[in-house]
Amino acid sequence: MHEHTFNPKSNLTPYILLTALSIHGLFEGIALGLQKKPKDALFLAIAIISHKWAESFTLGLSFFKSKLENSTYIKLILMFSLFTPIGILIGMILTSTNVLVEAVFLSLSGGTFLYVSTTEIIVEEFSITKHKYSKFLAFMIGAIFVGLLALWETLSGI
Repeated sequence: MHEHTFNPKSNLTPYILLTALSIHGLFEGIALGLQKKPKDALFLAIAIISHKWAESFTLGLSFFKSKLENSTYIKLILMFSLFTPIGILIGMILTSTNVLVEAVFLSLSGGTFLYVSTTEIIVEEFSITKHKYSKFLAFMIGAIFVGLLALWETLSGI
């Protein structure tokens, strides 16, 4: 009989986060590829760029904590980085489809953003109380930035 023991190095958390962020990246890429107006594409691209660094940092930190080998770490980060461009290509292909398909993929994009941010990133960051005030300040700055970006998009005549 083979006995199973817990091995902390086989932690699945970074792989679950990788999967969630990669699916999110795919759908945000699809949403960007579906944009027909340059103004809409620009604002969505700004929104994607403004948080992609935080996703990458969180994912890298998760891999670092799990003590992955460098070669595995590099392969997984490269894989993660391809999902948004692949999504953009899929979105560009889907632009010739009907409005319902576009609405479904835009909804999935927004839903994955909310899911990943609320269940994976925010929960994990605020469960550690060290630097809680600076984390909250950074969170509020990000929320205000996104709110101002949405307001600017609504009010601008670009």
